[in-house]
Amino acid sequence: MTLTIRSARAGDGATIHALLTELAAFEQGSVAATAADLERDAFGPTPLFEALLAERDGKAVGMLTFLSLYSSWRGRPALLIHDLFVKEEARGLGAGKALVGRLTEIGRERQSCRIDVNVLDWNDKARAFYATLGFAHNEGWLGYRLGL
Repeated sequence: MTLTIRSARAGDGATIHALLTELAAFEQGSVAATAADLERDAFGPTPLFEALLAERDGKAVGMLTFLSLYSSWRGRPALLIHDLFVKEEARGLGAGKALVGRLTEIGRERQSCRIDVNVLDWNDKARAFYATLGFAHNEGWLGYRLGL
């Protein structure tokens, strides 16, 4: 049973959508985007996000979506983990750690200064997971959002 991490590619929109739908159910939400939306926005002429897939024996068992940012204070690129999800049956196999590890490699290749992630305040497992990987809580900052 081999676990591999690869960059998502054209044709993976439905796979990403299925995994996002499972994540949304866990977070007690829903996904309004369609597989076609994700396909267009990841692999169209102006990509808006990127994704990594974790596969076990050729079947997708996890994914990480991320965005490119820019640190104006550091004058360097940065990355933002937007979604990280591993299917129940693949948890404990290192897929999440491998996905973040690959993103860390990408960040270094792109000379990024940091990787950011937002975690739901009630998701203690996610908070502990990121802490074990060296992520630190960004004390003093609160997130705000304006819906459009």
